[in-house]
Amino acid sequence: MNKIKDLASGTFYLTLMQVLQYGVAFIFYVVVARVLSPAEVGCFSLLLMIMAVFNTLSLLALNNAVIKYVSENLGRGDEEQALASANKALKLILASSLPALAFGFSISPLIADHLKTGVFEVLSILASAFILNLTSYYGALMYGYSMFGKVSVQNVLYTISTRFSGIFLALLGLRVLGLSLGFLAGSFLTLLYSLAALKGKIRHLRHLNGFPSEKLLKFSLPLYGTNLIGLLQSWLDIAVLSSVAGLSSAGTYYIAVSSVTVLSILWQPLSSALFPTLSWINGSGGINEVFELNKKVLRIVTAVILPLSVALASASKTALSAVYGSRYAEASFSFTVLALSAILSAYASVYNVELQSTGRTKPIFKAGLASTAVYMLLLSTAVLIGQIGAALARAAMIAVGFSVLYFEAGVKVPDNLKRCILVAAFLASALIPIELFLRADLYFKASIEVLAFATVLSAAFKLLKPLGRDEMKLIKLPLSWIK
Repeated sequence: MNKIKDLASGTFYLTLMQVLQYGVAFIFYVVVARVLSPAEVGCFSLLLMIMAVFNTLSLLALNNAVIKYVSENLGRGDEEQALASANKALKLILASSLPALAFGFSISPLIADHLKTGVFEVLSILASAFILNLTSYYGALMYGYSMFGKVSVQNVLYTISTRFSGIFLALLGLRVLGLSLGFLAGSFLTLLYSLAALKGKIRHLRHLNGFPSEKLLKFSLPLYGTNLIGLLQSWLDIAVLSSVAGLSSAGTYYIAVSSVTVLSILWQPLSSALFPTLSWINGSGGINEVFELNKKVLRIVTAVILPLSVALASASKTALSAVYGSRYAEASFSFTVLALSAILSAYASVYNVELQSTGRTKPIFKAGLASTAVYMLLLSTAVLIGQIGAALARAAMIAVGFSVLYFEAGVKVPDNLKRCILVAAFLASALIPIELFLRADLYFKASIEVLAFATVLSAAFKLLKPLGRDEMKLIKLPLSWIK
């Protein structure tokens, strides 16, 4: 029961963290979309892609290994082995990250020339990426110890400090360079916090050795391959669009993709807290408890994600126009397609955590390979019709990845799916006519849609009751824990 309470309190902390993160990110993209041109937004999105490339290539997915082996060894009561695994992971991360940083610096003029931006923008992003590798490692150590409160502070601090300092510098006239420098300053501040939060653990780390590198890498390398695939999946359509349709089209599409990722706030905190919790339970020998807990989680995820994603898809044009301005309404169909695929992403996240916590990482890699093959095949032709084709290719990729994980996981689609589909259908039938036929002021129309959403959702939940007592207890547990 103590680990269930840890899961509940951790989910609360991480949900609060992501609410704050996405709130800040929302403000960031609203300001950026209105201050910079779509072409400059497209340029900055490619700089973020460079950061993602650096982190994915050099981190080797060892942060996942730290969470796995620290929490699992703590479940066995062996803290010394837990810290020994973390110490060895840090050495491996530094051994890969330092040469990667030196190489990135050496080719920064070529990158800047290709992106049609300055060298300092590239250097700032690369330095930020290196620091982010270290903060990711320290964050993983916090996850392993179920220090969810400190993880939350770390991530919120990173989001606030990088985005707000970037906006401030951009408004001073530095534009894209200001955003890049803001990310560098915020990353460094977050690293200082991480070192302070783990001061006692870090001091103890220096005296521990003996954990085999092979064990860490055997677990992390399939995830590393999956992360490489995920990198390709996250950025290939944006990169191709920037080449085929120009930076302006890529910029509006990037905003649509980024907006849909806000939905992950509804499942990612739970998945993040679930990983160390299930690893701990697995380490203590409770494999059946792993599956039972996952069943409850999937029921909750379905009841929350499916109705909201359908609602956003039903009002996509109004949502994008109200938030970012009418020039981003052209991405509304892409937003609709990606919002509808959010439930599959949520399922895949929970299946992914189940497989990792039980040490089965190869199926995750297989899912990445299969989904990427479909993605690249469709993208090569679909992108010729622009953003719509790119969105359809991305949605197909998500569907294929989900399908592979579904057959590998021990827990399948939850039994409340039909009721949740009915809830979503009621919402769509209320919102689509308003979206298509109401001719009114943009913000008045958005207000009507929000009111309709809240009214129909409340009535549908009371009528259909998509969640049972066990799931409601799990949802309410964080609040009782706070009291």
